[in-house]
Amino acid sequence: MLRLLLWCCAGLLAACSSSSTEDGVVARVEEAVLTAADLDNLLPAELGLGQGTAEKAQFVEHWVEEQLLYQEALSRKLDQQPRTQQLLEQARRDLLVAALLSAEFEGQDTQVSEATIQQYYAENREEFRRSKPEIRALHILLATEDDAVAKRQALRSGASFEELARLHSLDQETKGRGGDLGYFSADDNPTLWEACRGLPFKTLSEPIQTQYGYHLVQVLDRQEAGTIKELDQVRPQIVDALVRQDYHQRLAELIGKLKSSRNWTIDERQLGASKTH
Repeated sequence: MLRLLLWCCAGLLAACSSSSTEDGVVARVEEAVLTAADLDNLLPAELGLGQGTAEKAQFVEHWVEEQLLYQEALSRKLDQQPRTQQLLEQARRDLLVAALLSAEFEGQDTQVSEATIQQYYAENREEFRRSKPEIRALHILLATEDDAVAKRQALRSGASFEELARLHSLDQETKGRGGDLGYFSADDNPTLWEACRGLPFKTLSEPIQTQYGYHLVQVLDRQEAGTIKELDQVRPQIVDALVRQDYHQRLAELIGKLKSSRNWTIDERQLGASKTH
């Protein structure tokens, strides 16, 4: 609903600013118009000027469709229904609060130091205890069995697993990491888990067929349930947690300042007497 509200607001602004001229009008629905200038302002950045003609056409088509729906909703006086008015007001508040927080915290990106990461890891080790056994492995994903056999022979002749993965693996997510799958459990990838379970360390697997193609796999490590994950494995998780902590702290400080400068109250008696559903 919020997206629809944004679209409709954009259309109304376009209508107000451009109703006196047909110059540069890209689309019209009754009195609402979308100008070329409006279109450039509304388009996502990746569809810059002179680019993405098909995407622009689709964008304009969506604008027309949502204007038609919006104007039909107005003609039925749906905007006058109490519940709709409540939702519109809530959407307006949400947008303004988001704009306030964006303006308040702009340019205040959280800087997370290595020392802070290590301290969080040391103080919260139980968060990182494995609930299931995990294996860490490398893999190369190839389209055909013949290609997998050829690459396996190259690896057996001394070629670098990581280099072949970067050059030939079809797995776009892991090829940049030299085919590193990271740690995974049986639930994460049952087929590769089964293939890796009995494979000795640093031993190259036979080609393994899955729905994605043919894999060559090499096991790097095994960890049992109950062991603590290494820092490098959970580093992104820790950084996310620290960034969230910093944001919530700054938010709490802002709200604290606002509470001290404005009149506000909560009536606990009325709160206890209110009906619950």
